[in-house]
Amino acid sequence: MAELILSQPDGTVLAQKKLDPTRGYWIGRESNCDFVVDNAKVSRRHAFIFQSNGRWMACDAGSIGGLEVESGPTRAAMLSADNWVCVGSVYVWLGGGAPHQPEWIDARPEMSADGSTNRVVKLAVEELTDGEPAPTRDILVVTDHEGNVHLCADLSGLAAARSSGAPRLTIGRANTMDLQLCHASVDPLHAVIAIGSEKWSLIDAGSSSGIMYDGKRWYRKRLERGISLPIGDFRVSMQRIARSTPPSAPVIAPLSSSAKPPVAPRRPSAFLDGDDDTIPV
Repeated sequence: MAELILSQPDGTVLAQKKLDPTRGYWIGRESNCDFVVDNAKVSRRHAFIFQSNGRWMACDAGSIGGLEVESGPTRAAMLSADNWVCVGSVYVWLGGGAPHQPEWIDARPEMSADGSTNRVVKLAVEELTDGEPAPTRDILVVTDHEGNVHLCADLSGLAAARSSGAPRLTIGRANTMDLQLCHASVDPLHAVIAIGSEKWSLIDAGSSSGIMYDGKRWYRKRLERGISLPIGDFRVSMQRIARSTPPSAPVIAPLSSSAKPPVAPRRPSAFLDGDDDTIPV
């Protein structure tokens, strides 16, 4: 199993933790990050670590200082025992055995008869619903630029799962993504959705088109209410819905001895006029 190692420039190990490939890990100055770095050069949520296609990735989470690798500044980089990322003045690298990299397909949909490109949306993660209903539900909605809804998924169970690290969903065109958006406008690995400070965020994973909102490119943008963020030709949003209380079972009152039994209504007679059908029994 892979483990993440944080060390000082002189090699002194600051933190070391085994990694769950189904979860993500925050690095930052904030106290509820998975790896807390108390350094003025480190942002509150500086970077996000996750696995995709068998490779561990480090992505800039909208930090001020950014990420540094041996070749210079970067927005996203692969981690290994030989490839490190510098967060502030702390080096982040991977220990343990080499991860298994599965075969993956760069899925591109075929053209339709009218020359347009088909859009295919697939969710690979199963059992997203939680065992104990939460007061609210987080609904991920995927639409295209025309407003057509392609997916609505309840992520409440994923958010409620008790495990180390943060709940996350990888998004991209490749068939190994948790959320596959099969369209030429989407990169094989485009972005990742993750929870930080109990709120879902969309993090750019080094995509070509990025995450654009309000005329600005974002490395990380919270999926707040009323916000729809682009991923290629698609749009993603998060709707928080209060879970309604199920109605209670009806209570049947016992029939008292003094009450008269119900009388079945009289069937209309063919020998009576319409006005006479209301004659009581």
